[in-house]
Amino acid sequence: MVLVNGQETVDRHNRPSVNSAVLLRAFFINNGAFQDPVDISGVTIFSAARNTNPSSVLNSSGLIDLPSLSANDVLMHFESSSTTAGNAAQPEADYKPGNLASGIYKLGTGEYGVILNGTLNLSGKDSATSKVYSNKVSGASQYIDVWTVKMLTGGLYQTQVQEFSLYSDSFFTVTQPILFTAKNKLKNKRIVYGSKVDLRVGTEVNIDNKDIDQSIKNLFSKSVIASGSMEIIKLNDANGLSSRFEVSGFSDTSALVDITSDNTLVLNWDTTDIAGLAAANETYGGIKGSYEVRAKYTILNQTIKSPPMFLEIR
Repeated sequence: MVLVNGQETVDRHNRPSVNSAVLLRAFFINNGAFQDPVDISGVTIFSAARNTNPSSVLNSSGLIDLPSLSANDVLMHFESSSTTAGNAAQPEADYKPGNLASGIYKLGTGEYGVILNGTLNLSGKDSATSKVYSNKVSGASQYIDVWTVKMLTGGLYQTQVQEFSLYSDSFFTVTQPILFTAKNKLKNKRIVYGSKVDLRVGTEVNIDNKDIDQSIKNLFSKSVIASGSMEIIKLNDANGLSSRFEVSGFSDTSALVDITSDNTLVLNWDTTDIAGLAAANETYGGIKGSYEVRAKYTILNQTIKSPPMFLEIR
C-alpha cells in the first residue's frame, strides 16, 4: 500500500486487482540523481495484448498520435490539470479519489504517479483535441503505460514505456484460519553518517497450515503486507544519557514506508536529520553509535512488530 494524499493505493508491483486504486509510478533519473521533468504531456494506457510492440502506438517521431488512434486503442489517458506554466504535474495534495477526472501527481523529486482507480467512473481528456477517454481498463491482463515527457528546457518530447498487470487471482478461499509465521531481517548493518540511504527490512512469510494447497501458499507469500512503518531508536550505555532515545516513531514513518512486491519495507533515511536532535537534547549522546530498528506492519487481521534489529552509524 502507498498513501497518496493520505489515500490508500496499490503499487503496480504489488499484484493489484482490477478493482484496486492502482498507483502507476515513474521515477526519472539523470546522471545518477532523481530529476523532475520540465513537462509531462500525458500518460496513456494501452493493452499489451492488443499492441504487442510498443512502437505500434507511436508515430514516426516516437510520440503518441492520439487523433490517429481509435477509441478501442486508448484504454485511458491522464493529463495534469495544473494551470501553472512549466509544471510537470499537480501536487500530491490535489489527489482526491472522489474526482472523476484524471490527473498526474508529483510524489517527490523525480517521482510521479497516476492513479488508475477501477472503482470509479474514471475519465481523462486530451487537451489538444478535447476528446474525452473513459477508463476501459477492465480485465485481468497485461498493459503498457506510455509517458510523454520533456526532460530539459528546450528539449524535445520523448516517450517512456512501462508495463503493469492487473489480477483477478488475488482472491482465494480457505476453510480454516490461516496460520503464518513472519520473519524480518534488516539489510543495513553499517551506515556512514551523512548518508541518505534506504533502510530495508525484508519479510519472509510462511503459511504453517500443513493442509493448505501449495498454490495458495505461493500466492499468499507475495505482496501480503498491507501497510508498514518503522521505529528508530538511539542506544546509549553511558551514565547521564538516555538509554533509548526515539529518533523516529512508528507514527512518524507510517506515510513514508514503501513496500515492494517481495514484502520488503523501505524507508529513505537522511542521517543528517539526527544532528538537530543531538544538538537539542543533552541526553542524546553522540551521533555515531548503535541504533535499534523495528518494523511494524499489517498482514490480514494481525499487526506485527518485529524483534529489535541493530545497525551502527559510523
